[in-house]
Amino acid sequence: MDVVYISTSISENCHVRGVYCFLVQNCRGDPDSSKIYYQGEMTVFKDAEEDEEPDVTVSEAAEKASLLEESIKPRANLPPLLVNLEDRRPEKLHYLGVSFGLTQELFRFWRKHSFYPFYVGQIPSAVTGEHTCMALSPLNSDDIKAGDSIQLGFLEPFYKDFRQRFRRLLGTSFRHLNFKLAMSVLASKIDFSHHEPSEHDTSTTLKLLRDVLSPHDMKRLEAYSNNLVDYHLILDLVPILAHEYFSEKLPVTLHGAQASVLFCMGLQDKDIGATKEELGIEREQVLSNFIKTMKKLYGYLNNTAGKEIEATLPRLKEIEAPLSRSMDEDLDEAAQEVKEKRRVADEATVDPKLLQKYAIKSDGHEIEKALQNEKLSASGVISVKSSKSSADKKEKHRENEKSKRKGQDSGRSEKKKKRT
Repeated sequence: MDVVYISTSISENCHVRGVYCFLVQNCRGDPDSSKIYYQGEMTVFKDAEEDEEPDVTVSEAAEKASLLEESIKPRANLPPLLVNLEDRRPEKLHYLGVSFGLTQELFRFWRKHSFYPFYVGQIPSAVTGEHTCMALSPLNSDDIKAGDSIQLGFLEPFYKDFRQRFRRLLGTSFRHLNFKLAMSVLASKIDFSHHEPSEHDTSTTLKLLRDVLSPHDMKRLEAYSNNLVDYHLILDLVPILAHEYFSEKLPVTLHGAQASVLFCMGLQDKDIGATKEELGIEREQVLSNFIKTMKKLYGYLNNTAGKEIEATLPRLKEIEAPLSRSMDEDLDEAAQEVKEKRRVADEATVDPKLLQKYAIKSDGHEIEKALQNEKLSASGVISVKSSKSSADKKEKHRENEKSKRKGQDSGRSEKKKKRT
């Protein structure tokens, strides 16, 4: 196990005690070792050791003694200057603190070890040109009730307040801070692909539309999103949208380049030329990412407002459900049914009774005699003497007369109706 020696200065504020401006040295240089030590996870001490009398410090001995009465002699019970951490009981602390010059590498290092900033100096150092950054890392302690965030604990409200103040100062004191470093310090979420919209998001957006953005502002955003006007027409709306977005009130997913353009132009108040130099891309790329960002933000705002208006409209009663099929499909189905009936009728056998009325009642010899005649008509029709009896002919004649009388009677009745 590595031997770790630590030089500390203990600070007390209300009921929170912590180590600030500490120095940790071991063979790996890992700040997590100090967390393990102050959380009591490095060495397990027996409860009996708590009853032991503490060593007398130099300051306590000086307070008790007088310069006139003190006898100068070697003392055997003075504490050592350096102690192995395995032999030393840690103080009960709530946090560890660190202060450093704000650079991308140092901030990434301390953030990797769960140190969160709570203060950044507005005036850079005259020697290094760096802003002073102070960060805290909360420790596991039963003395303080944790807040909503398990990871940050009591530091959660302080960290939120710092992010809000830092975001407001990006256009003034931190305007010339590198955008990558500033975005890392702000640590705003830009990927909402797995975010589920909630009522809080909707209410926040509607409040923005009611109190901040007017219908005329939305019209200008719509016109720019449709490439109808120049970007200068909406420059006054960019800071508003940027502050709302980087405070995570507009859950819209943006790519890194799009978020960087919105950050530089909206929060740091830079123009197209300065943004181009800061990002190291062409002017056309800046404008392309800018209009894509505005389209996404306007689309979210417009959809939220549309859903709110739709919810207030009265619901229409459903009288009849719409047809599941179109009229052309119904006509095609009916045509197929008719074709199927015709096909079945054509394939069915003909009833002999139906053909009986077309039968020729004649002797077979008469038909053969007519066929043997060499002189046939051009139409190919032959005449054969019928063998029907006179009674059959009279019956047929009666039926014809009856049909004629019915037709005449119906005609007379129609004329009477017209006269009346």
